Formats: sequence, structure tokens, C-alpha cells
Amino acid sequence: MGTVRGNQFVRVITHFHTPHSFDACDGKGLAADGTPAQWCVNDIRYALCENHINLTFFTDHVEHVADTDYAALQLSEPGDTPVVKSGNVIANTIACPDGFAATTMPGLEGQLLALGMENHISGTVDDRKATYGGDQTAQRDQIESETNAIVGIPHTESRDPTYLKNFMSPYSSNVMEIYNLHANLDPKLRKKWLNMKPFEHIAKFLNYIIDPFNELNADYLFMEFLQMSDLYFDRWDSLLSQGISVTGVGGLDSHENIFSQKASDGERLDSHRRMTRFMNNLVLTPSTDIDDIKDSIRAGRVFFVLEGFGTPIGLDFYGYDGTNTIEMGGSFPVASGTSITLKVPTIQAGFPGTDQSEKPDVSAILYFINSSGQRTVVARSSGQGSEIVYPNPPAGHYRAEVWMVPHQMRSFLFNKKYADQPYRWVTTNAIWVQ
Repeated sequence: MGTVRGNQFVRVITHFHTPHSFDACDGKGLAADGTPAQWCVNDIRYALCENHINLTFFTDHVEHVADTDYAALQLSEPGDTPVVKSGNVIANTIACPDGFAATTMPGLEGQLLALGMENHISGTVDDRKATYGGDQTAQRDQIESETNAIVGIPHTESRDPTYLKNFMSPYSSNVMEIYNLHANLDPKLRKKWLNMKPFEHIAKFLNYIIDPFNELNADYLFMEFLQMSDLYFDRWDSLLSQGISVTGVGGLDSHENIFSQKASDGERLDSHRRMTRFMNNLVLTPSTDIDDIKDSIRAGRVFFVLEGFGTPIGLDFYGYDGTNTIEMGGSFPVASGTSITLKVPTIQAGFPGTDQSEKPDVSAILYFINSSGQRTVVARSSGQGSEIVYPNPPAGHYRAEVWMVPHQMRSFLFNKKYADQPYRWVTTNAIWVQ
């Protein structure tokens, strides 16, 4: 993907469950003595190496996180390299067979999402459980100040907009999920929070399990169930319109607990490898240093990408006034007479190792969010390609989406029609013109 103004892209997973979550690994992640299931650990390591995930924030459930020693949450093995900060081990780096380095960090999912905890908070196990399970700013403050984690909101489909506003408004940086895979699939969550038919897509999985002639590639099964609810985007836009800085991230929420059945390729349908290939957060950062990556996430330099459609080559979204460049996530104070331009360059899809005889159609949309939180389209790319150049934007928030009609996937699908419909491929974070 190259570099952009001296910055590089890294793949970051912001919601991921290990054997230390009670419902991960088919509910059998931990033995009676607390030993993690090795088969599940192996699947995690294989997935992160195979798909070159630079940094994975483990987000395990409160109970096991609180009562497990911090070092054990690392899931380190012989041959791994500890990441040391101020004399303490804060992360673990896996040396992958192809030379890639995949780094992981402990964290938690309760009512809050703590990304990249560098230690436990102080106090007893009961104290930890109370704080880790809380949902107020007091718990956020303690976790952030004592562990240096990024604390955000998971499963925003289930959160009241007023709660989100009150929780986030005191802070200069916030994180929330703008998509969650678990919510997309779970019948109860679909019905209760997303107003979707609960079992609409379940039967489609059978096609990839039976597949007697081994014709299908289950890595692309996501195209048959993928649904992104406007509920996430409406809540996000409402917060932005009130001047609340919020980084939107995609929540993978991978557990290996949905479909243990194997596809025709011999791998379980919900394997961590399939899931981490499907979607990623591509973070634009000065380096692969953990602090730099965390700071970039806090600053909003995150692209949520369904990378199962392909890697976005040329990815960028920025503003400039002829002298200064404003990166995604930043604000642009408009001086009198200053001419500002927002730009989404042409983005191409890279598909290593696949037949590109049928090319995808790629286009872009630029949204304007006004002070009432209303979202309108102010620019679209024309013809084949995604470039948008939008001069003199009025005051407000702007974010872009890149859409794809994935014709190149046709030969891998049971239902070919999904190769001819548009999908939201890339979602940017916002630029604020003040």
C-alpha cells in the first residue's frame, strides 16, 4: 500500500476473543485448571500470521480477564518476542513462518471496550471486576489512566444515543463501533436492535458446508450475509455534529463459536483466519510502534475496510488549503479567504493470487454532516474510479465511503447475483471544517 505523507498503513483488529472469553472456542476455551485450549490458540496465531495483522487487541470478557494474571492473558509461547515498555511486558509478538511479525495485546469487552491494556488496574480481583464491568466515565477514567488502554463503546447498536453523548462529550477523543459482525449474525441481536429478520441468512451457510464438488470458496461467504445498518452511522453522525470527536472502527468480534462445521476446504466456517481476512481497520500511522498506533486511532486516522473484497491501493482521504494538509480525523479552521479542498484519490483493488478477468466497479461518495446530524451526499466520483475533489466545503463534518460492485468474485459464489450488487468497501473517518 506504500506510504502517505511519511505515514504507513497497519492492519489492526479492535475486537477479538481468545480462550479467556467464556463463550469463545465453542465455549471450551479454558480447561478446569485455566489452561487455554491449544487448538484455539493455534487458530489465532495462524490467522494473524496468514493475513498479516500487525496489531490485534484481544478483548476478552470481564470475568476471565479480571481473575487471570496479566502475563497469562498474553498467550505467549516459546519463540515469541515480548514487547517491553518501562521495564514491563505490554504485548507479545509472534514470529510468523514467512517473517511477518504479528503483535497482540490484552484487553477487555464488558459494557466498555478496552483496547491495548498494558497492565491490570490496581486493587483486588473484585475491584477489577467492578471497574471492568462498569459503563460510566469513572470506570473509563480509571482504566485509561492506569492501563493506557483506548476505552470505547462496543455494540453501539444497543446503546441509547443520550448515553453515548453523555459518556463521550467530556473527552477530546472517543472510539465507537460502526459495525459489529456478531450483531450482524446473531438472531437475537438482529431482531432486538437492528430490526432485521433474525434467521434470514442461516440457510445460506449450508451451501458452503455441503458443496460436493468443492466449487465454492467459503472465504467469500460474508457477501451473502453482510448487512450494515444505518443505525450505526446515524448515531455516529449525530455525535460528530455535536462537536464530539469520535473514531469509528469495525468490530470483528471473532470467537470461533458460531459454526464449528467445516466447509469443503476442510476449515471451519467461522475460523479466525476467514474472519480476519474479511474485515480490518487500516490505521495510518508514523510507525508500527504501539504508542504511535494508539495515538493514530485516538486521532481518527482509521479506515474501516472490508478487505475480503481486496486491499485498497491508493487509499487516502485528506484536506488541503494550498499550504497545509489536514489528515483524516482532524479539524480545519477556516481563516478568512482560505480556500479548502477535500480529496479522495483514485483507489484500486488489489487481489493477489486471483483471476481478475472480471474487474470490480469502484466508486466513492462524500458525505456532509450538518449541525443537526443530517447526512447528505455532496459529491460522487464519476466513471470508473473513485477520485473526488471537492473545493470550498461549507462548515461541518465530512466523511467518505468507497463502494464496490465485486464482479471479480463471481466464480467463488454459490449465488452469483452477489457479484453484481454494490457493497460499502471502505468507510473513512471524518474531517471537520470549522
